[in-house]
Parts: sequence; structure tokens; C-alpha cells
Amino acid sequence: MFTLVGGTFNYFHKGHELMLKKAYDTGERVLIGITTDDYANKNKSKTIKYENRKKNVENYMKKFTNNFEIHPLIDKFGETLRINEANLIVSPETYKIADHINQLRKDAGMKPLNIVKVPFVLAEDLFPISSTRVINNEITRNGKRKSTIKISISTKNNLKYDVLNDFLKSQMKNFNLIKNINYNIQSEQPFGSDTMLFATERAMQGLEDNDYSVGVESGIFYNKINDVYYDFHYCSVIDKYSRITTGASSGFEIPEDIIELVKSGVDISQAIESLYGIQDIGKKDGIIGIITEYNIKRYDLIFEAVRNAFMVRLRPDLYNIIDY
Repeated sequence: MFTLVGGTFNYFHKGHELMLKKAYDTGERVLIGITTDDYANKNKSKTIKYENRKKNVENYMKKFTNNFEIHPLIDKFGETLRINEANLIVSPETYKIADHINQLRKDAGMKPLNIVKVPFVLAEDLFPISSTRVINNEITRNGKRKSTIKISISTKNNLKYDVLNDFLKSQMKNFNLIKNINYNIQSEQPFGSDTMLFATERAMQGLEDNDYSVGVESGIFYNKINDVYYDFHYCSVIDKYSRITTGASSGFEIPEDIIELVKSGVDISQAIESLYGIQDIGKKDGIIGIITEYNIKRYDLIFEAVRNAFMVRLRPDLYNIIDY
């Protein structure tokens, strides 16, 4: 079966490589459409000449096979409305076009193409690699960030800072994490949905000119089924495109004596100090440390919330995030 793949292939990068490799893996013969200079210049602000773009694609494909053809692409349809049966490789941005193509094929009495959506290839900063970003000198073609990734967390708690710093080290190298202490939230002890609101307010107040800003908040949630209260950590991440992603930790039941003090108007840290004589528990191992005899610590719960907030960003195509 034929496999079709098309694009401008401008400033050839790892995202292009993934699409071409998927085309090779999927089809017996690959038909590659590359936009002509005239067509590309109508849609792109800066393009490499067709022959150079074609040469880049040829050189990459020849690493795997010679069983491919390259055709000039003068519109967004190419061979898709003429060939009888084929796979069609698309990116998250072009998936809707593929859906439209299949509707046109259906209207014409043709079999639908088998659409294969390839995920984004992310740069070091967790934003997709694109020719535009390469042109703008933000990243290299392999996704290495050319300037330091700037990230802020709004907190006065070193534990939250350390957790986020550790998580970021697992995802990127060239970053600078800033602690923003100039923020204002309405309460030191949020309940229910206020936990999510305050975490997001923290994040928004630290964004400024950073790539990302993070807010982490812990709060108390009431379970009316068995009349108990749970502690959850909530993380909100906002990026320079104003997109917000969120994540929560696993929750656990708070002992009743602590809740009774909190209901009287103190926050959890003050309640722990009053009952157990431990100061600043929120900056150390947390209630969960006491309950589990330090087999689980607050660090672990904050890490869960942070990881889950960034999880969406690791596979944006699965969440239909395409507007970068």
C-alpha cells in the first residue's frame, strides 16, 4: 500500500524526521509531496528553496529506503483525492485537513484514507519543534534551546522549590528556576476548590516574561459520604502562551484532632505544632510523614502534583493542544 506524506519541510528538523520515518514504517512505497516555492511563499514568511528542501528529504529517506517518490505540492491535497487507497501521515496541526480530505473522498464515492497521526516532537523546553522556532533562532533543529528556559514558582517554601527543581532536572537541562515571593493569596489554609484557585493565582502572579510559572497549594477537601476531610496537593502551570495545565496528588484522610483545630481558625501547620510540637511541618515532611512514620513525605505528594500538571505537556497531541 502507498503511504502519503506532505509538507513544506522548511528548515528540516526532528519533527520532519519522525513523519518521514513513520511513512517508511507504514507503507510499501512512500509518496512525498513537498510544497513548491510559490505555494510555500504564500503561507510562510521565510522559506528555503524547493531544491534544497527536496535534497534534505531525499538524504534522510535514503538512510532507510530508495522506495519513495517526491512530487511538487501545489495545494493542500496533492495525491490524496486521486490515489485509490493509501495511508496518510499527518501531524497534530494537519489532522483536521486529513479529516476534510476523507469527507471529500466519501462525497466522491472513494474509500477513506487510513490516517496516521504522528505526535509532536518536543524541544528541550517542552514546546513543539517547528521550522518557525528554528527560523526565529529559539531552538536548533534538534530542539536544543538557545537561551535559558525561564521558570518561576511563587512560594516562600523551599520544599516546593526543591521538588519542582528536581522534576525539571528530569525533563530539561538549560533552565533557571526563580522563586517569586511577591505574590498574594487570600488564605493560608484553602478549602475545596479554593485550593485549585489559589494554586493558579500563584502561577499567574509569577509569569511575567518567563516561559513557565508554577503554583503549588495544599488544601482540605470534605468527603460527605463518610464525614471526613482529605488533604490534596494541587499544582497549576501556566506558560508564555497563557495555557494552563493542572495536576493533583493522591489524597489522604486527615486525623480528626487536627481538623478540629483547623475548624477553630488555625492552619494545619499551626495545628501540628499545637498537637505534636513540630514547627513548620509544611516546610518539612508534612502530615503524611507523621501518619506514615515518614515512609511517605510531603515531598512525594508535591512531586506527584507537579508531575501530573506537566504530564499533559509531554503528549499535547493526545489532548488536542495544537495552537502554539
